[in-house]
Amino acid sequence: MHETSLMENMLSLAAEHLAPYRVERVNAITLKIGRLANVLPQALDFAFEAITREGLFAGAGLILITVPYTARCRDCATVYESVDLPPLCPVCGGHGAEILSGTEVYLDSIDFEEREV
Repeated sequence: MHETSLMENMLSLAAEHLAPYRVERVNAITLKIGRLANVLPQALDFAFEAITREGLFAGAGLILITVPYTARCRDCATVYESVDLPPLCPVCGGHGAEILSGTEVYLDSIDFEEREV
């Protein structure tokens, strides 16, 4: 299950971003997942729960946002967003598409509380 290693990498990245702060508690992390990223949200949830039982992210929530993909029609060059598969151009109805985005997975935000000095 590649979602476990993906989640480990995302949490490692989040920890790096939090290092300069005096983090008291992490409330939630938000990941954005492209529609074509080949990631199962349920598996990410499971991995998150298993990995965050202790440590910096214990008790934190996971917010997963699925984002549409962007494609360019090879027939009429229209650029469009879609969540449907297979890609279908909204202008000419063409099925040939060049995928421009939608395969990415990235850390979007971290909601945390900082200790007072």
